[in-house]
Amino acid sequence: NKSHSAAYALVAYQTAWLKAHYPAEFMAAVMSSDMDSTEKVVNFIEEARRSGIEVLPPDVNSSGRMFEALDDGRIRYGLGAIKGVGFGAVESIVNQREASGLYTNLYDLCRRNDDGKLNRRVIEALIMSGALDALGVNRASLTAQLPDVLRATEQERREREAGQNSLFGGGDAVDAKPPLELVEVPGWPIKQRLIGERDTLGHFLSGHPMDAVRDLLTSLVSADLGSLDTIQMTERPRGPEANATVAGLVGAVRRRGDSQLFAQIEDGRGRIEAAFFSEAARDYGGLLSRDRIVVLEGRLSTDNFSGGYNLRVRQAWDFEELLGDRARRLLIELDARNRDDLAAFRDLIREYQPGDTAIALQLTVAGGQGVLHWNGQHGVRACPELIDALRPLPGVGSVKIDLRPSDDPAP
Repeated sequence: NKSHSAAYALVAYQTAWLKAHYPAEFMAAVMSSDMDSTEKVVNFIEEARRSGIEVLPPDVNSSGRMFEALDDGRIRYGLGAIKGVGFGAVESIVNQREASGLYTNLYDLCRRNDDGKLNRRVIEALIMSGALDALGVNRASLTAQLPDVLRATEQERREREAGQNSLFGGGDAVDAKPPLELVEVPGWPIKQRLIGERDTLGHFLSGHPMDAVRDLLTSLVSADLGSLDTIQMTERPRGPEANATVAGLVGAVRRRGDSQLFAQIEDGRGRIEAAFFSEAARDYGGLLSRDRIVVLEGRLSTDNFSGGYNLRVRQAWDFEELLGDRARRLLIELDARNRDDLAAFRDLIREYQPGDTAIALQLTVAGGQGVLHWNGQHGVRACPELIDALRPLPGVGSVKIDLRPSDDPAP
């Protein structure tokens, strides 16, 4: 026992020293040592962020197989940590990049790695993880290009094996110019892009689905899940408690018997376990589907075991339904001096008409500025998808929703 204690004490001292003096190198090594366990990698990445270390996304033009510490103290994601991308595929990508330079587009990547290790499934995983972002305008376009690119590279490979000169340039020279048009399509909604990251990396990397709606939640919740300690708690026999309303994305759900449900709720800033008992389990259990944003009201208490918080739920709402019921007015700034921008805006709005939410449009045109009010049959259905679609439109400035005041989140 004493010999083990001495050895463990020495290892603990050495690792603590490395983490204190070489934090990026230490965390990159720890992540790489457990790359096959997505859950462990996610926990290490959260620890790195808490320590102020930025973790850059995977990139076929920069990443190696392992996580790597950069000279500026950041960490570059390892391609080997992407689900569905095996060692052979990563080795081929890295070797080709080192031998012939950076990849320029999806066709270039597939043509230079046409040995069978980069099949459709692997490339789709690379796209969803963000590792191919440098090769196209967006992930939706890369996905749309993939079938044609695979057909072109397969045809070229067969011609090469048959000893023919390719109709698209021939020989063994690497030509990054594709023999086909690489289509471009509108990008995926934010939620779809982030879920693709979670499916391939185990977590949301470039953002969080809650980011787009945080400003809409401020009038509904007591605090975000990372700031629950700001809620005033009252001392009770079983410990401090408080009435609270929170919101977040539904994660894992556990059922215990017919009358108890436990759901992990997270919002990108914190997590909480929400408990549904008896009537609450019966009435609101149907809301607990993965990735749904819910608003929960109940009794907040401290968790003596984990040091965090628990919520005993009394009422629950689907956020989108709640938003539609409480949205009084949609406030939009639009610079319409470009007619194409105005046309794109009107086409999008028509997709969400008719609805009960009025629009106050702060409009800039060639002759000046003014406010247009649309209501009645010109109103829209207020929902997070509409907000997500409006914000990246050319000409659109701020987008906000004015909610009806209420003493509680019920519509």
